[in-house]
Amino acid sequence: MSKEQDVQYTEESIKSLDWREHIRMRPGMYIGKLGDGSSFDDGIYVLLKEIIDNSIDEFMMGFGKKIEVKIHQGTVSVRDYGRGIPLGKVVDAVSKINTGGKYDSEAFKKSIGLNGVGTKAVNALSTHFRVIAYRDGQCKEAIFSKGVLIKEEPVKKTTEPNGTYVEFTPDDSIFPKYHYIHEYVDKMLWNYAYLNTGLTLVFNDTHFYKSENGLRDLLEKNISGEILYPIIHLRGEDIEVAFTHSNEHFTEEYYSYVNGQYTTQGGTHLSAFKEAVVKTIRDFFKKNYEAVDIRKSIIAAISVKIQEPVFESQTKTKLGSQEIAPGGQSIRSFCWGFF
Repeated sequence: MSKEQDVQYTEESIKSLDWREHIRMRPGMYIGKLGDGSSFDDGIYVLLKEIIDNSIDEFMMGFGKKIEVKIHQGTVSVRDYGRGIPLGKVVDAVSKINTGGKYDSEAFKKSIGLNGVGTKAVNALSTHFRVIAYRDGQCKEAIFSKGVLIKEEPVKKTTEPNGTYVEFTPDDSIFPKYHYIHEYVDKMLWNYAYLNTGLTLVFNDTHFYKSENGLRDLLEKNISGEILYPIIHLRGEDIEVAFTHSNEHFTEEYYSYVNGQYTTQGGTHLSAFKEAVVKTIRDFFKKNYEAVDIRKSIIAAISVKIQEPVFESQTKTKLGSQEIAPGGQSIRSFCWGFF
């Protein structure tokens, strides 16, 4: 009998982990690859993104026009000026899995986070995690380590404006010798600015990010070389697109977003956009041009806002939604109708 056959599979083999243990044992399920910060998609940037996303959701709901981000010696802080977490739920909101305001579609109609997981993952994967909610002249503070509550302050009076402050230090046993690269943080904050016109982001008190022309600004910053025609920039209530064709490149290049989330792998919204471009050109010229010829050398950005989007993983890099909202029109007809 082999050694493997000697192993007994009994009731004792079935284990239940609490939320902290599960996140720390399988961090890749929640934040993608780990890494030390050398790559743009390393986990430490996902941790930062998860916290900023909550602040962006506040802005999208019409609360707070500034977000302050600081990184000093590996410790990150994010301060927004939104509504602030309800004081009685501060601890629960950052430490109880599947708990959060994103389940209330009226409180957060088109949010990035939906599963109540992101902030908890940051908490569990940080040796130090501090949250302060400022709300209507009062504040509530709590401090955690690796997801465990270390200190909880009673509600106090404050003169600080409404909003939420989160501070965390990634666990170096999970992210060995990690470091944040300014260029990657800079790119992330510019993307937030392009997708949220009117929002100001401030990094380390010295770098400011604000966009007035949204996706048009994004393309202008990322295009190198000559273009065939001026950037076409269209905006609707829940959709924005900008595109042109390059004079120097023959590949297709896309920047796609859902509710402010950079969907690096595209998804149904990007596929629908591509189809809409082809359909529009064919209909206008009344010729059945090859799709690949129409899209060759295109450079485009698309951003859609939808209720309860379905992503293919917790890292939200690819949209799987077929509909704008339950019972609503399809993503395809949404894009086609926009054109």
